[in-house]
Amino acid sequence: MRIWLANHYAVPPNIAGITRHYELAKEWAVEEEAEVTLFLSKFVHPRRTFITEEEKNSLENIKGLKLEWLWSFPHKTNDVRRMVNMASFAVVFFLAGLLKKRPDVLIASSPHLFTAFAGWMLSRIKRCPFVFEVRDLWPDSLIKMGGLKNKYIARVLTWMESFLYQNADQIIVLTEHQRKFIADKGIDPSKIHLIPNGIVVGSWKPDPVKRAEFKRKMGVPEDQFVAIYTGAHGPANALQYVVQAGRYLKPGISIVLIGDGPEKEKLLKIKQEESLDNVHLLDPVPKSEIFDYTQAADCGIISLADNEVFRGARPNKLFDYTFVGIPIVTTVDGEVREIVESNQVGVFAGAENPQGLAEAIDRVRSYTPEQLEQIKRNGREYIDREGDRKKLAHRFYGLLQSLANLRK
Repeated sequence: MRIWLANHYAVPPNIAGITRHYELAKEWAVEEEAEVTLFLSKFVHPRRTFITEEEKNSLENIKGLKLEWLWSFPHKTNDVRRMVNMASFAVVFFLAGLLKKRPDVLIASSPHLFTAFAGWMLSRIKRCPFVFEVRDLWPDSLIKMGGLKNKYIARVLTWMESFLYQNADQIIVLTEHQRKFIADKGIDPSKIHLIPNGIVVGSWKPDPVKRAEFKRKMGVPEDQFVAIYTGAHGPANALQYVVQAGRYLKPGISIVLIGDGPEKEKLLKIKQEESLDNVHLLDPVPKSEIFDYTQAADCGIISLADNEVFRGARPNKLFDYTFVGIPIVTTVDGEVREIVESNQVGVFAGAENPQGLAEAIDRVRSYTPEQLEQIKRNGREYIDREGDRKKLAHRFYGLLQSLANLRK
């Protein structure tokens, strides 16, 4: 089967960012012997720079997998240039697709809708099924977070969202909340399928010897209790409350944040102005290293803004932390809290509450070795049930195969 998969923000594991699509594409190429083309941007969104030739050349050659690196307009901040960046990727993707041999199925992923809309147009021209993957509920999340105030643009994006839901042959969602949200808009539930984020289980092995090395890289003493946050530093992540938790931390505890985004400078300013020496903000690291940093920590933080749009979130960090086996402290109510509590892998600290977060971290510090071992087992069981990328990729491929066979 010939598969096209397009995501503006996809990256391979040697670059910090969203590796979901690379990992799915690799599984389909290696395990299912499919011919997969992954369309992704040369301009790497999290760090706001173009990928280097050295980074491209360091990737392994995988039979059946082709990475189609597309140009998109560079930008530094979330202004009009970011919108141009989104539109330019969609246009280049559409033009590149016109020149290629017809796929058996085409998948295009959000968050922004322009790539998905370009994918739908290509699917009609190429006469193949179109699968719309919904990673974020655009434009609803933008509107509710106050990031989209122009009513005319909101109207266009809302129309585009509805059009894609109605005209997609299948819709893939990452959370139960997204499935219900889309079904409530009158979309046939039978064409909405849950394929959550997950972990390539064999991609990392625990190595206790590395704990000391990576604590040094974090800039904390070896005997320090570390609460780690890994990921985006944007308005949606509400990390100002995580940094401010440093005011209330007891001696011997540090918070380490690894990543980048438009809020990074603001967070550094809070740290500096309040002299929060127990808070450390580090640059992004490749996915291939993030598990070693996580293993060197003692608990993981999941933080999002206190907004109803995030009640149904299921971030990558949930799978990263449970895979490594550290307890989770989450500020996110809703689906994340339910998973954390029902699987007994951590605690809810309250939303946008720096003192509550500090107290929850201290509570986790008091866990016995037996409690920590049980959390590790619970996390691995959760991954095996719901977060094994190999199993998820096989399930996803089965949906694609059924869809392609219907068109034959």
